[in-house]
Amino acid sequence: MATMKYWLVAWLTLGSLARADDLSTLCADRTAVERVYYNHRLGTKPPFEQTMPPSLVEKLVREDLHKETVLKQKYGVEITALMLAAEVQRINTTTRAPDVLAELKAALGNDTNRFARTVVEPIVVERILRDKFENDDALHAAERQQAEKIRAELLAAKQNHATPDQLRVLFKQLGSDQVSESNWRLGKPPGELPGDHRELTNAQKPFDPNTQVVSPPRDPNGKPIFYFDELPPELLQVLSVQLSRCGDLSAVIETPGIFLLYLCTEKTAVNLKVAILSIPKRNYEQWLAEQTD
Repeated sequence: MATMKYWLVAWLTLGSLARADDLSTLCADRTAVERVYYNHRLGTKPPFEQTMPPSLVEKLVREDLHKETVLKQKYGVEITALMLAAEVQRINTTTRAPDVLAELKAALGNDTNRFARTVVEPIVVERILRDKFENDDALHAAERQQAEKIRAELLAAKQNHATPDQLRVLFKQLGSDQVSESNWRLGKPPGELPGDHRELTNAQKPFDPNTQVVSPPRDPNGKPIFYFDELPPELLQVLSVQLSRCGDLSAVIETPGIFLLYLCTEKTAVNLKVAILSIPKRNYEQWLAEQTD
């Protein structure tokens, strides 16, 4: 906390980051940062000037400035000194590469403002802007309505005494190539051995997109085994209640990247089979490109 206060005082003493920074200064600092990253890349690599030509550096800088403008114009959020101070504190205390961090700061003359402007602010802007985008109900209304419409048609068919198999067929017709199927083993998964990891299902990935995907355990026939209890806790809690018997339909579930809808197609004491509708939300990069300064 003392470090943050000192940093903030220094920030206020030196003045807020100059929005009038000319593009050449921003590009020069970005080049210095990219050179540090380049020097830590392993293996055979082309010369730095080919990897990061001035035109590409300028493009990256302009993209960062564009995101900052969109965040302010679209959502009314301006990045403050306190936000940046908190992020600097987080980086300093959680980094797993202190040597690289020190090199980045040195490449920017150990100047607090330059480090914040070049390294820290783009991180804060990207995180806040992406969060605002993912949780913007108006932006993703069409995709949600599509999922809700399919759910309503399935519920209507169920009220008209459609069998679970008929619901499954209708689900695939309505969802087309957006419907997949999964089979979960019920009960507690066996204890993991050191280095043993299980592959994320399509239902898990939206909740934990950064988790490494590796081979799951397999049954004697070589088929992968997925366990219901290994789903993310929030998803597990919802599906445990809403998919209690064959033919049950879940509510539309929103994740950062997609809308999900589950239909229970078979449930025994051992297995739970489901059909899953996955409707992606609007693409973040495409939406960003559509925004004008």
